[in-house]
Amino acid sequence: MGADGRARFAEQVATLREQAGLSLAEVAGVAHVARAHVHNIEHGRRWPSQGVVKALDHALNAGGALLATWEAADALPNTAAAPANPEDRERVALAVRHPRRVDAATVGALADVLAANRRLEDRIGSAAVLPGVRNDRALVCNLLADARGPVRDQVGVLAGELHNYLGWLLTQTGHSEQAQRELDAALALGVEFDDPDLTSLALFHKAHLAWVLDDPHGVIALSLAASRDQRVSIVQHAENAYYDARGWAMVGERAEMDRALRRADEFAERAVARQADTPSNLYWCHSGYFTLERASAWHALKDPRVAQRAATDLTTGLRDLPEVERDSEWAAIYHVRAAEAFTTARQAEFALAHARQALVVCRTTRSTRLAGALQRAQTQMRQAWPTHAPIRDLGDELRSLTGAR
Repeated sequence: MGADGRARFAEQVATLREQAGLSLAEVAGVAHVARAHVHNIEHGRRWPSQGVVKALDHALNAGGALLATWEAADALPNTAAAPANPEDRERVALAVRHPRRVDAATVGALADVLAANRRLEDRIGSAAVLPGVRNDRALVCNLLADARGPVRDQVGVLAGELHNYLGWLLTQTGHSEQAQRELDAALALGVEFDDPDLTSLALFHKAHLAWVLDDPHGVIALSLAASRDQRVSIVQHAENAYYDARGWAMVGERAEMDRALRRADEFAERAVARQADTPSNLYWCHSGYFTLERASAWHALKDPRVAQRAATDLTTGLRDLPEVERDSEWAAIYHVRAAEAFTTARQAEFALAHARQALVVCRTTRSTRLAGALQRAQTQMRQAWPTHAPIRDLGDELRSLTGAR
């Protein structure tokens, strides 16, 4: 068992407890363990038994995520999560020791790990899962180097998915150059293994990175390239078209934005009607998410005349998200956009409510990107309402959280 695995587990216990708003004593009471034991676990001084971990998982309402991280640290020192099935864990451990023995069942087990990490990110944020996912990507790339026969295609696509996911996490944590390299690697594997969805997702993530870097022409070009292959899933076509609309909004081309939005809405309607066909790696693409993406295009237009529309749609989309996703780091970015839109629409209380919701998530995930976006939104709010005391208080809380003066 590696030190990194211990540290990840300890950090996850502390993060989940803070996210739930529970004290050490409250968690200890529900889990029927000593308060000092929980304290020592959080600080990496004690390694708990499986029974204690199961009790903590229940007390923190972690849905098995805490147990998965503990099992990963106990069985596989370089992976962020582990398959729930003991037989699969042993299969993956064998592949680590003997890469040439990788088979389809092992690839499936590793794909399950990736899916678990995506769900875990929704609970504890991108920074917390980043180190383990980086190790997972290295593991699968090592397996790809030795893979032979039909299983090589499966390992290659999984490696591409991990490059893609790592690119997303690096973008979220402000490592743009590293993110670009990971996404380029994902794109290359998508082309090599002729997987249109992998290729399209890599281009879409590159469009998202262009958005983060304030490059509208990059957003437009990459989102259009992402939909060039007609074999791409309807869900991915919808995502690509919404980003195309966002890019046109960034440069103030209302007519082009409207055209792209109509196209995106058509794809989204078809995708929602065929929700059961949504690829598992795009599980968040549902009606509420598409509403948020549509509203984001309106918001990116920066036109006071449509600010109310953007604000209303952002509120609706957030309300329609599944409960497990509402407090995720990625969803909190939409709260920031809603705060900005309500500020432009001159509705202080709604702007403040959304900003405070984002602040709650910022505290639990320690997201630097979210904190930066929230600081910009608070500055805009302060300029609109310079004497509004709760808005000043929000700024003080943000400075306390980030250590800024």
